[in-house]
Amino acid sequence: MTTALIDLKTVTRDDRGLRIALAGELDFYTARHVGPRLRELAGSGHRNLIVDLRGLSFCDSAGIDLFVRLDRRCRESGTRLMLCDVPPLVVKSMRVLTADRDLRLVVS
Repeated sequence: MTTALIDLKTVTRDDRGLRIALAGELDFYTARHVGPRLRELAGSGHRNLIVDLRGLSFCDSAGIDLFVRLDRRCRESGTRLMLCDVPPLVVKSMRVLTADRDLRLVVS
């Protein structure tokens, strides 16, 4: 049995939106595990979907692609995606891949 190296949990749910936290390693393998749940949350009717990334220890291009696709899904459903407390190395990778053009990043 393989243990996932990523954790997704709901932090708060209120009238401002839904805040969730990701912790661990977001890569090709783990993105396939959390992607369906994130897409489900993106279409759940919340005004804002705030994803706290301070607990990410690693994020590769598959993880960044997940955020780009999630942002697209959110826009289609009228939800605003915000990535907060994005680790500096993840921001750097997003800039290299030009994903930061569309994504709303709040860097701590």
